[in-house]
Amino acid sequence: MNLVDSNVFIAYFRLNEKWHQKAKELLLSLDEIIINDYVLSEIYTVLMIRESYQIALKALKWITKNPKIKIEKLTSQEIKQVVFFIEENFTKLSFVDISLLIMSKKRNYKLISFDQDLIRFNP
Repeated sequence: MNLVDSNVFIAYFRLNEKWHQKAKELLLSLDEIIINDYVLSEIYTVLMIRESYQIALKALKWITKNPKIKIEKLTSQEIKQVVFFIEENFTKLSFVDISLLIMSKKRNYKLISFDQDLIRFNP
């Protein structure tokens, strides 16, 4: 299973984004995609700010209606693990990024991101 970071979706919907073509090829090539609800929120918020309401809404509709994309929630135990990770590791990774690290390790998902800081924590 492929756990995909928000930056991949953001690049897909931002046509002038440096990673747009790579994001497009990647998302279209994957058969199963998982995101969490925090990632969905981040996608909407960033696209709303950097692009427009119309593009943010288009992204939400595309993601939520796409049969190959599954939106999962973190368990309360995983949220506690995110907090523990933050306590033990001084990092500038966001809560959302750390949630992806925890999900990928605990659920044995392959993490896909353009964020090199995040990838370093998830070899």
